[in-house]
Amino acid sequence: VLVPLAARMKRSAIATLLSALLFAACQGAPPPKQASANELVRHDGRIVANLVAAPYDANHTAATCKPWHDVFAGDGRVLTKGLGGTFPHHRGLFVGWNQVQCGGERFDFWHMNRGESQRLVRLDADPNGRRQTATIAWCKADGTVVVHEQRTVTLHERADGAAVLDVLDVQVALAAAGDDVVLGGDPQHAGHQFRAVQAFAEKGAAPVRYLRPATAQGGKNDVWTDCAWTAAVLPFADGAVTVLRVEGAGNAKATWSTRPYGLFGAMWELRLLRGEAPTTLRVTWVMAYGERDAAWCEAVAAEAAAMVGR
Repeated sequence: VLVPLAARMKRSAIATLLSALLFAACQGAPPPKQASANELVRHDGRIVANLVAAPYDANHTAATCKPWHDVFAGDGRVLTKGLGGTFPHHRGLFVGWNQVQCGGERFDFWHMNRGESQRLVRLDADPNGRRQTATIAWCKADGTVVVHEQRTVTLHERADGAAVLDVLDVQVALAAAGDDVVLGGDPQHAGHQFRAVQAFAEKGAAPVRYLRPATAQGGKNDVWTDCAWTAAVLPFADGAVTVLRVEGAGNAKATWSTRPYGLFGAMWELRLLRGEAPTTLRVTWVMAYGERDAAWCEAVAAEAAAMVGR
């Protein structure tokens, strides 16, 4: 069938116009959103953790004296406390020791109320939001560095039926900056800890419930030993979330604490020797919807090494 020349020219003009419009639209379309260097992001774009690390300011020490990670459930709910609230020095996923000795001096890198600070020096992050390494300097009041830290957090995802488990693999490498350093204290005021949202610390709030392995041994003042894993069941009104902590097999001997308002974790008594390689600690955190039981925790903890590639 012969198409008249005028009709062909009209069709050609329309095709050219549509191509031009499509090209312009593509040129003007924003590029795919990349994760902020501070964010750890799932494949579906949901933020699982966010590093909070404001530049240190001696005039605003409470807000700038330490870095921490805010942690989120897969549906966007905030799981951890930030600034303020009961025990304001507890924030998200954080690291610190309250009894630190170095060069004949004593420091408190937990409360940091005598001028101590943990200062972010550098942040190296995967542009896809799956891994980040924060280089952190533990400084005394005059700015002298006492401890060098590298805190690496890697995000993994694991199928859990129709849902997804968010897995944060945390590696903390600590080294003496000068003289030998002794890190001591107790499991309520030292180590690597998770602090749940302030709501669980309010008067009349439902307490956070904890799960432990059968091997766990309880002592005075909520001190526990022999915990290959511990888990907190956070009783949110709109649905519980279980947070499982799994210890790295190569970690030093630890003691654990589990507070009803949602602070839980473990501490290690460590000696960092001048000029020696960093001491590395590894902890895996798994966030899951609903109230999980000890059998589930035991099974997931057993898979943790393979889950994070260790």
